[in-house]
Amino acid sequence: MFNLSKFAPSDGDHIAAIDLGSNSFHMIIARWENQQLTLLDKLREPVRMGWGLEDDGSLNPEVSERALACLERFAERLRSFPSGSVRCVGTKTLRSIANSKEFLRQARQRLGHPVEIISGEEEARLIYLGVAHCIAPDGRTRLVADIGGGSTEVILGQGMEPKVKESLSMGCVAMSKRFFADGKVTEKAIKKARIAAGQEISPVADEYSDCPWEEAIGASGTIKAVASVCQAAGWSSGEITLKSLEKIIALYAKHGATDLALDGVSEDRQPVFLGGAIVLAALFENLHIETMVAADWALREGLLFDLKGRLEDHDIRESSVRALADRFHVNASKAERVANTAQMLLEQVAECWSLDVKDAGKLLRWAAFLYPVGLDISHSDYHKHSAYIVQNVDIAGCSRAEQTQLAALVRCHRKSMNAKHFAEAGTDLLPLAIILRLAHIFNRTRRHSLPEGLTLSAKKKKIVLSIPEKWLEANPLTCADLESEAGYQSKSGYELSVTAI
Repeated sequence: MFNLSKFAPSDGDHIAAIDLGSNSFHMIIARWENQQLTLLDKLREPVRMGWGLEDDGSLNPEVSERALACLERFAERLRSFPSGSVRCVGTKTLRSIANSKEFLRQARQRLGHPVEIISGEEEARLIYLGVAHCIAPDGRTRLVADIGGGSTEVILGQGMEPKVKESLSMGCVAMSKRFFADGKVTEKAIKKARIAAGQEISPVADEYSDCPWEEAIGASGTIKAVASVCQAAGWSSGEITLKSLEKIIALYAKHGATDLALDGVSEDRQPVFLGGAIVLAALFENLHIETMVAADWALREGLLFDLKGRLEDHDIRESSVRALADRFHVNASKAERVANTAQMLLEQVAECWSLDVKDAGKLLRWAAFLYPVGLDISHSDYHKHSAYIVQNVDIAGCSRAEQTQLAALVRCHRKSMNAKHFAEAGTDLLPLAIILRLAHIFNRTRRHSLPEGLTLSAKKKKIVLSIPEKWLEANPLTCADLESEAGYQSKSGYELSVTAI
């Protein structure tokens, strides 16, 4: 079930963020102190999950077990952390696994905390958030690049706000696996790799050319390693230029293998460093970057600040949902009425159905604002259009699983409520769908107010609506809707009855 935090932070409490990258798994731990985050510990293991992704989308069993074993070790450090104080996300490789559900189940079991998959755009947002908190605000427009194992995120932003976000399907592991899998380096392979990287970037290059920026910042292990090589070689004090990248690539071409030992590159990064350097060179060429500096913070720190915001009820998901509703011209006053009705009904049955009022209430509220978005496309079967939009559009702050849950509620707010629509989201969302459906029925029109004394009770799958008799007599259309609703619910194994009081 959709899980919001029950952890209420106070000074001295610890929170943690885990990034399941295609090359390495990272965990950082911070202390909540004086409304600030103080970083306490960092762990990194070169799992190289991206190397284990097969052509059919499956994950090599040996690599899968290596990843799960790493999470088990992380779990030792997190034993005293309460639920909600840890956020763990998977990026490009987990997005690419054909059957990620089983891996996520095992990962949660080993780690002891939920594991979620985030979209490329959400990854980009979190990277920018981490970098923005790392660098003193100066009002300048900045370009931020992060080269991961399986993808590369490029973001244009100003201050704390990302303006343009792109996630490109190339990274240090992906590039190394594709062009230097046998460890050999030739001029021909380098040329092919650089062309492939350029082809990936060129379709979005104009977006960045149209938005002038004043500084370029790199935020990843690859970029920090390149900066270290430049400094160790005496080429600069850590600044990266295209000329220095060309020197690095030339050294590999001369050496003829990916096992080249360079000062500034750790031994475990050597096999994928050339692939990352080629990606970075392509960024410089196509985005016309002159100089780049490396930042210490990125995705993991962004996760911490995002988690901190959620725990303080400054949840970006709320503003993202409202922005999407505005984009599709949702009637905000009606959505608010539906949300309020859903909250009222939820509070009456929360104990019967073992629902957390705060957690479920937020999800119902967001669904109330999103179920009408499909009306901008067509009134006919608009709930299907709405579900498609919610599932596939970028909702900042939401994981893939969270959008799947919202899409399922939106899809089933009217007409059929087949359990198959909850196959991915989980059938434990059905009670919330029932609440949303009833809230929608009672707010079809603004011509009448809710009946005073309306109550909803439930015992397992038996549901009773108690409504004043006079109100029922005055609202025959709503009565007809409730009769139809009883039929829909019976097909899903629930029994709805309406009692006049």
